[in-house]
Amino acid sequence: MEIWPVLAPHSPDLLSSWKGGDEREMLWRFVGLRQEIFARSADPFTAVIAYTPGWQTRNITLVDPAPEHCSSRDFSGFGHHYQYDPPGDPLLARRLIATARGRGMAVAEGIHGVDHSISIPLFFLLPEGTTPVIPVSQNLSGVRQASLLGESLRKLDLPGRSRILLLLSGVWSQNPKEMARGQEDPLVPFWAEKIRKNILERTNPDWGFLPGLTREVLDRLDPPGRLRELHLLKGLDVRNGRLWALERIAGLVQVLAAFDPIVL
Repeated sequence: MEIWPVLAPHSPDLLSSWKGGDEREMLWRFVGLRQEIFARSADPFTAVIAYTPGWQTRNITLVDPAPEHCSSRDFSGFGHHYQYDPPGDPLLARRLIATARGRGMAVAEGIHGVDHSISIPLFFLLPEGTTPVIPVSQNLSGVRQASLLGESLRKLDLPGRSRILLLLSGVWSQNPKEMARGQEDPLVPFWAEKIRKNILERTNPDWGFLPGLTREVLDRLDPPGRLRELHLLKGLDVRNGRLWALERIAGLVQVLAAFDPIVL
């Protein structure tokens, strides 16, 4: 079994840009990443595990084992809604729960569905909507839980699930006050560059910068997932990160990046 980790942005304006035919690097880079993924292996993904910042829970990680999902209308103001209703994979979801419990995680079943942090990147990567999706919540009780989830994914074993896409948030900053004022906090480009250099310009990422992401720093960057996905990637022990695109405006940094598949 292989797990293919991808960091992808999920800003609703990506759909607006696509619909409007805008010339935007992020859009054609999404197309390029999809083409490369399927050029490297003609086998389809058998499932998507989506660690979504749109589903945040306290004291426990929840995994959605529903056999069918519905898109939630969890954003407004963009004039449209993308309906993405993929199947689920109860067997894989429950195997992930069992594996995570074996690593000492507090984890259980929960129902969430597909939020825009999942549906928007999958619109570009798997638009058919036929690949089963397993939404996983982000535990607010410390980053150690994210690292343990990454370790659990390395131990996951389910015959017949040969190729899994691991979808993670690619939003490193989303501070609405800075966006509204159009004035960038100097911490935003500083940390965007630090993260990029340490995880996307090395064969083996250097995670030594993670303790510097203090509450004060995260409050100023204000990413939707508080960068928990970086701790998951550390636990997963990813290699050979590649940056496909980086967009930055005042208060917002979003990236599209991928790592070598994890062979289990």
